[in-house]
Amino acid sequence: MNLNSDKTHRSMVKMLTITLVFFMTVFGLLANSYHPRSRQRFQFNKFYLAYAMLWTIAFSTVYGRQIYKEYSQGQINLKDATTLYSYMNITVAVINYVTQMMISHHVAKMMSRVPFFQTLKTLRLDSRSLYTSVSLALIKTMAFPLTLEVAFILQQRRTHPEISLIWTLYRLFPLVISNLLNNCYFGAMVVVKEMLKALNRQLEAQQQEVNLLQREDQLKLTTAYYRMQRFCSLADELDKLASRYKVIYFHAGKYLTPMALSMILSLICHLLGITVGFYSIYYSIADALIAGKAFDGLGTLINSVFLTISLSEITMLTHLCNNLLVATKRSVLLLQEIDLRHADCRYRQSVHAFTLLVAVTKFKIKPLGLYELDMQLISNVFSAVASFVLILVQADLSQRFRMH
Repeated sequence: MNLNSDKTHRSMVKMLTITLVFFMTVFGLLANSYHPRSRQRFQFNKFYLAYAMLWTIAFSTVYGRQIYKEYSQGQINLKDATTLYSYMNITVAVINYVTQMMISHHVAKMMSRVPFFQTLKTLRLDSRSLYTSVSLALIKTMAFPLTLEVAFILQQRRTHPEISLIWTLYRLFPLVISNLLNNCYFGAMVVVKEMLKALNRQLEAQQQEVNLLQREDQLKLTTAYYRMQRFCSLADELDKLASRYKVIYFHAGKYLTPMALSMILSLICHLLGITVGFYSIYYSIADALIAGKAFDGLGTLINSVFLTISLSEITMLTHLCNNLLVATKRSVLLLQEIDLRHADCRYRQSVHAFTLLVAVTKFKIKPLGLYELDMQLISNVFSAVASFVLILVQADLSQRFRMH
């Protein structure tokens, strides 16, 4: 990997970061101004805070008025996955606006202290892995909203064909706002994962060199002075890797704090959306088989789209967090595989210090300390959804049989 590709990778990550910060500022979720030449790069700005308050008031008024109007006219149908999903995301978006204004000072300090690009310059990212991760992030941030927009268009063509298609963008907007913070966290963790992988590649290269130096044939070919000098150089490199690992671990945990509440609320929305999606599909099938009504194929398709998006959101977040945990465990395994039988005492100290750092930190992604995001989350979600759907199906069947 040459220097030009490294520069391209850093430019790509920098462009994605600037884009996310720009959209958060434009939509009123970031009340801080950016000063690249200042020591405090992100600073709290009262003008941006007033702009964020204006966004909060306008958003809450417009969509709150819509919900109240539909409620007063009896148009709210919570059995519809699309409707429930929209209402939940409106609620989450309002909460995100309020919480982000309340923690503006904390966010400014946190973002100013992150040595993001300085750490990125010291690591060489893998092109294939980076492009794959960025593609997944683009699918989450762009392809999912476009898919939901298509579902909104189909639903509007079916129920209110006389209304302009611009109304679908009006319904899509709360979903974009409610997921913007989560998309920022997802994008940041994608870069963190690639940085950990790059760090592990450097660590693996050092592990192979150290083990090679201590082979019997290599011990005969090299002098004790050369090995001592080389081990001291490797120890300095290992100390730098340990400091980078510490920076990544510390700031990755700090970055989770302002996003934690939004992430939990989003997971709850997806959980309820999946439950209602499955129940809506069952309800259409039950109407066709038991009540003798015509099967609502288009409605089932629309509900399936929202169901699939919610499942995909949870699956992608879970796999990303699990890959981060695997990357940290990989660091432990590489350190344990380093042969220290003939290593210099200086290098032994560096290996033990790095191993202790990785073992003590125990990298975990646990928003608000409630639950850990790993592969077990998927099974927990399916267990909860199965329980909820089973209760709803039993209640519906008992009511249907009583009516007949």
